[in-house]
This record gives sequence, C-alpha cells and structure tokens, in this order.
Amino acid sequence: MAKSDSGVPGRGFCVVMAGGRGTRFWPLSRAARPKQLLPLAGGRTLLRETCARLFPLVGPERILVVTNAAQAAASAAELPELPAGHIVAEPVGRNTAACAALGVLLAERIGGPGPVALLPADHFIPDADLLRAQLSAAFAHVAANGGAVTFGIPPTRPETGFGYIETGAGAGAGPLPGLRFVEKPDAATAAAWLAGGRHLWNSGIFVWQSGDFIHALDAHLPGLTARLAPAVAAHGTDRFAAALAAAYADCPAVSVDVGVMEKLPAFAVFRAAFRWSDLGSWNAWGELAPELPGGNRGEATVYAVGASGNIVHAPGRTVALVGVEGLVVVETADALLVCSAEAAQRLKDVIALLESGGRGDLL
Repeated sequence: MAKSDSGVPGRGFCVVMAGGRGTRFWPLSRAARPKQLLPLAGGRTLLRETCARLFPLVGPERILVVTNAAQAAASAAELPELPAGHIVAEPVGRNTAACAALGVLLAERIGGPGPVALLPADHFIPDADLLRAQLSAAFAHVAANGGAVTFGIPPTRPETGFGYIETGAGAGAGPLPGLRFVEKPDAATAAAWLAGGRHLWNSGIFVWQSGDFIHALDAHLPGLTARLAPAVAAHGTDRFAAALAAAYADCPAVSVDVGVMEKLPAFAVFRAAFRWSDLGSWNAWGELAPELPGGNRGEATVYAVGASGNIVHAPGRTVALVGVEGLVVVETADALLVCSAEAAQRLKDVIALLESGGRGDLL
C-alpha cells in the first residue's frame, strides 16, 4: 500500500462520515449494521471500499472515521490499519454538521492545519485512480487559495432525488466557480437544468483548508466549535467520551450542506471525472446489480414469467416473478419487503411504523 510523504506541501487529511442509519436499505440495513457496513457494491463493505480508495493518497494515519457508538466496533473491525483513536463514535446523531466539525477539528489536532476532505462512507466510486487524482488537485487548490472545493457530478438524467450545484462559466481544466447549492428540484426544473449544462449533482464530497472551515462554522453555526473544543482537547485520553457526550448534548441537528455550504458566498467546483452513485435507494442499487432473467436485476435465482423491471435481493433463494413489473423485493431472515420501485423512497414511513409499534428488533 502506497503512502504519501508527510512533507509534501498541501498533503491532505480525509474525514469519512460514517454514522448514518441507512434506512432506505431496510430490511437489509439495520442500526447496528447499516448501509455503509454492507457489501452492496462488491465483496467488501462500502466503508472498507471508501477507505481503501484513500489509503494510497494519504495513508491510514491521515484518515479519520466518524461513526456512532452502535457501529464503532464493526467499523474498527473493517479498518484494522487505522491508528488508535481514528475511529470516533458520536454519542448521539446530530446530522452531518456536527460530524464534519468534529472531524475537521480532530484532523487539525492530529495532523496540523491543512487541507481536509469530508467524504461520505457509503458511495460507489469505481474509478479510484481518478478520484485520488482529483482529490489531490483539490488539496493543492485549497492549500494555495484557501476556501472550499466541492465535486459536482455531471447529470445523466433529470433527477429529482438529488441536490444540485449551480456553476458559473469556466475555462480550461481548473475548477468552476460555484454559485449556489440548490435543493431537490421538480421534474420540469431538473429537465431545464440538464439541458442548460450549468447544474451538477451534489456529490457530498467537500475539501476545505481546515482553518477556513472552522471560520465558516463560527460564522454560520456560532458556538459549535466552542462546544466541541473540550472534547477535541481530550482526544486520546480517557476523558474523551464523557467530554464528547457533554458537547453533543446541545449541538444543533443540521446538515453541513444546509448549515454551511448553502450559505457560502463563493466556492470552487471540480467537475467529477469519476463515475459515482450515492447508492441512495434500492433503485440505485438495482442499476448496479447483476442482470437477472426477464430484464430484472438483483441477487437471487429468479424465474420470470411475463415479469420485467423488478429488483430482487434474496441471495440463496429462488424467487418466481409472475406478471409483475417495477417491484422491489428484499428478503432477510426476519423480514420481507415488497414495494413498487416508485415508492422505494418511502421506506422512512415503514421505519416510523416500526418505531411507533415498538419493533426495535427490526430496526
């Protein structure tokens, strides 16, 4: 495994945000083993794949994983290369702003001021060399210019389920000027943006000069870094867990996109050269899954009679599909999901029903 020279100017640090519950992959994804701890895009878990892409760029000593208490042990088992203290468990979920703030503050404490990348743990990026090359360029950009860089994914369809980034005009191979982050559009707006060519999908990958991110937090989420400071100072000691619990007791529950990125007056955008999927639903997984008979996709032994366009996840099982189209079928040892592909985003409603019904055993 290649390691970067610690003396290279602009060498980065990577913070992997890995605390999500992955509810849109229920019933396979559960609180103790959510989406990022599942092998949804190959033989290794998404968390393992994410960090393996980063090892040759920065080395394990400059990677920090922020997860939660329920997933910390499993995350550590996936990443034995990481030094002690580099898997940090949030005591309670507070969305991604607190996670990002904690990660960047700890990265600066461990590695000193410099470029820091914030990356989700659960995306599919098969072009690891291209990702590393563009992350390296982003590290160099913020080291030289300060500020923030994000990666925009060139859209391939008028997608209404993603946030977008509006960009300004640019020339050459460098980054584009970022104008604003915009929330999920309706179908007509998404089609217009696709035709216009100046809107990119928001990848959720951000690169900052650490000090600039801390200044942005203080400007847009005042008090957050001060709350976290005692815990950051205690990192590596037996006081860390208690200090972190005290800090998180009143941290705001807001995403880094809403809390910081959408408020920036200026930022840079790299048009992603790598292939990308957020694997945000069973539909997205189905696009990558193996082909099955009859125009279906997934993992199962399928017999299809007049049935097409279905997504099936039932490894080791035989599934007969008769006269149905556009279904998602997922079987686990204790649960069965059958829904239309159009309604796959409504799994949060199922989770709410299970919570209200006291079915913690299925969460």
